[in-house]
Amino acid sequence: MKVPLIVYRNQKEEKRNDWIKLFLRRIKQNKNNLVSIVGQTGSGKTWSAMSICETIAKENDVPFCIDNIIFTLKELMQLINSGKLKEGSCIIFDEPQVTISAREFMSKANRVFNYLVSTFRHKNLSLFFCTPYEDLLDKSTRKLFHARLETLSINTKEKIVTLKPSLQYYNSTNGKFLYPYLRRAWKPEDSTNYIVRPLKEWEVTKPSSKLIKLYEAKKLDFTTKLNQQIEKELDEYDKKVKPKVDLKLEATALLERLGSMKLVAKALNISKRAVYYRLQEEGDTS
Repeated sequence: MKVPLIVYRNQKEEKRNDWIKLFLRRIKQNKNNLVSIVGQTGSGKTWSAMSICETIAKENDVPFCIDNIIFTLKELMQLINSGKLKEGSCIIFDEPQVTISAREFMSKANRVFNYLVSTFRHKNLSLFFCTPYEDLLDKSTRKLFHARLETLSINTKEKIVTLKPSLQYYNSTNGKFLYPYLRRAWKPEDSTNYIVRPLKEWEVTKPSSKLIKLYEAKKLDFTTKLNQQIEKELDEYDKKVKPKVDLKLEATALLERLGSMKLVAKALNISKRAVYYRLQEEGDTS
């Protein structure tokens, strides 16, 4: 396993954004970037992803806008097939577990990600996958990822999120994932030897205020429509499935009104025996 190395000629050179340099290097090498950003809700996952993508876009001279942030697999495929993405573009897939269960996502995501791998080869796209937990994706899909960024802390006063960044490899021999640190090397003054250090933390600064504002509006619109859809589905479920206690009360009321077990059974579309048991539970077997 070869671990990438970020090399500087001397200690005075700029050493920030080492990971940005790695992502750009992969793009220039006609490769893609598949990155998971994990952490609890509100820990700064999407905030960090937006900042990273804006930096990559600026360095790579490729646009990044609110349209590049999506919430569902369907939106992801629509964006990729839209023809709007330029070579080297970044995409943020935000909180997919909100709309898709883990089991359903695994079956759909495998097909989508297999398609993405071949697509990325000639478009050099970068996908940042923001989720609280990695097991939303099954093992075969996670094998495709190149890096893992975990949120450690968020400083709201300084507007900085601290990440624990690591590369991601899959060892087919023992069936385990490896997460080595990216390494930085620089040559001190008056020295012929390089000093090599692992990069164990990455402080990500605030994304642009304009993008934050657009993102909050887009997410609000998405969650509002999602909540309305959930309410609609619950209403439809309530109409189809009546709780047992309602059936008991309805059977009692119908018997008082119709005076016949047969008519009650017909009205409720159940057997006379079922009506009897309902009424028995109500304490009324007359």
